[in-house]
Amino acid sequence: MNAVLERLLSTGQVTKSDGTTAPLHSSTSREEGEALQRLIRAHKPAVTLEVGLAYGISALYICEALSEVCGRRHIAIDPQQSRWDNLGLRHLEEAGYRPLVEHLEAPSYRALPALEAAGQRIDFAFIDGWHTFDYAMIDFFYIDLLLEPGGVLVLDDAWSYRAIRKLARYIVKHRRYVPIDTGIPPGPQRALLHRLLSPLRLSVARPHVERLVQPAVLTPDTELGLPVHDLIAFVKTGDDVLGDGSNESRRWDQHVDF
Repeated sequence: MNAVLERLLSTGQVTKSDGTTAPLHSSTSREEGEALQRLIRAHKPAVTLEVGLAYGISALYICEALSEVCGRRHIAIDPQQSRWDNLGLRHLEEAGYRPLVEHLEAPSYRALPALEAAGQRIDFAFIDGWHTFDYAMIDFFYIDLLLEPGGVLVLDDAWSYRAIRKLARYIVKHRRYVPIDTGIPPGPQRALLHRLLSPLRLSVARPHVERLVQPAVLTPDTELGLPVHDLIAFVKTGDDVLGDGSNESRRWDQHVDF
């Protein structure tokens, strides 16, 4: 592990520009960081992207693995590095990864469309930005346009935030993405809670039930292949193609609840 990343994780502190220290928070855990690295080592992306930089912990994990597989570039979108005392960029500099990193200091809803307009393509994406459904959905929509088929998409905080879980259900039910194993087992408490909350299967006529019962009750997350932890990874199996429903992936007017 890179010495800068090891220091930050072991001390649980960051050193600000004025020399004072502050607790390390809002960062990717060691377990999740190692999962990101496993995915990168397995899929060998050339270009990676993340929404949300903060103190740079996830970027350090990503760049370490990206350099091992001879990746070319990591795009980090964060309009508020000054709020984080620019420590994300400083940590990447200290670790020697700054030449790999392109920092876009703009909101993701502006940075991502600009990348798409420029013809940028990516092989791996990590969404860990603003955790409301609308912002996360916009992040996914544009990242899907950038991501090559066979590329990997990772969502963070999918257990902690219902909006991110809802987005995960949308992706697996509506788009050409398949959940893949991150190697993180569910914690015993989460697994137990999920079993307790898992809905009873309903035996009555499904078309009538769908009008009254939420989709997560009729089709639990586990039935969709979604794991019981915060980090959810997908592999993209094909680009989205709209049309009349004959040869395309979706009709122009399709809606299936999720």
